[in-house]
Amino acid sequence: MKKVSKKHISLINALLLGLVSALSLAAITVPSARAAAMLPAEQCDAEAGSEYDLQRNFSFRPVATEDIRIGVALSACREAYKQGAEPRQTFQLARVLYKAGQRSQAMAMLKAASEEGHAIAMVNYGVMLDENGNHEAAFTLFEKAAATGNILAAYNLGVAYRDGVGTKVDAPMAIQWFERASLAKDDIAAFNLAVMLDEGKLVREDNAKAAKLYRIAADRGNIDAMVNLALMLRTGEGVQRDLSAARELLTKAAIAGDEFAVASLQAQPADTTDVAMIDDTVTSAIAADGASAPVLQKTARLK
Repeated sequence: MKKVSKKHISLINALLLGLVSALSLAAITVPSARAAAMLPAEQCDAEAGSEYDLQRNFSFRPVATEDIRIGVALSACREAYKQGAEPRQTFQLARVLYKAGQRSQAMAMLKAASEEGHAIAMVNYGVMLDENGNHEAAFTLFEKAAATGNILAAYNLGVAYRDGVGTKVDAPMAIQWFERASLAKDDIAAFNLAVMLDEGKLVREDNAKAAKLYRIAADRGNIDAMVNLALMLRTGEGVQRDLSAARELLTKAAIAGDEFAVASLQAQPADTTDVAMIDDTVTSAIAADGASAPVLQKTARLK
C-alpha cells in the first residue's frame, strides 16, 4: 500500500473544508436571495396565508394568527395591495391589520375582498358585521361563502340557525350545517352539534349520538368536548360508565388549563372510589386553596 504524505493529507483536508464552507454559505444565502426575489404579493402569501382560506397560495404553508409577524407581513401585504393585489392578498392584509389592532382598516379591507367574491373574507366580514348588529347582512355573507365549501361559513350558518341570528331558529338546518363543518374536521362544529343532542331542547335528546360527537371533537383536541364526554363517562349517560377514562379526559383538559376540569378532579381525588359522582348539575367545587370555585354546567359550555 502506498503511503500518503502528510502534505497531501493537508491539501485534501483544505479542499474538503473549502467545499463544506461553500455549501454552508450557499445554504445561508440561497433562502435570503429567494426571499429577496419574492414579489410583494408572494411574500404576503407566505407571511399571512390562512389555513381556512381555500383560495390561498398553496406554495406556502398557512400562518396561524398568533404567528403572524406584523412588521414583515404588513409591509408586504400593503405593498401588494398598492400594486393591485388579488382579493386573497387584500384579505391577508385585513388579517394582519386586525392583529395589529387596526379594526376599522381591517374591516374596510375585508369588505373590499368580499365584494370580489373571496369566501373567507366574506366570513370574517360577516362576523364583524354581526358584532356590529347587522345580523341579516352577516347571514347573507355566510350563505354565499358556505356555497363555496368554506368550513367556517358552514359553522357560522349552524350558529345562526341554532340561535336565530339573522334568520329564524331552524334546528334541522343548524344540524345540517354543523354536520357539514364537522365532516370537514371542524372540532367546534362537532362539539356544538353534540350539545344540541345532549340538551334535547331544539331537537330530540340523543345521548348516545352526543357522546360519539363529543368523542370526535375531543379526539380533535376540543377541551370542552373532553370535559362533557368525561361527565357522561362518569354517570354512564349515553355510554358505558368508565371512571378511568373519565379521569383521563379530565386530566388532559386540566393540563390544558380548563378550570372546570381542575375543580372536578380536585372534588374527586384519584384514591377515592366511593365518593359521589359529579354530574352536570354541579355548580361549585373545591379549588386548590380550599375555597369554593364556580363550575360551569355542561349545557352552558357552548361556543
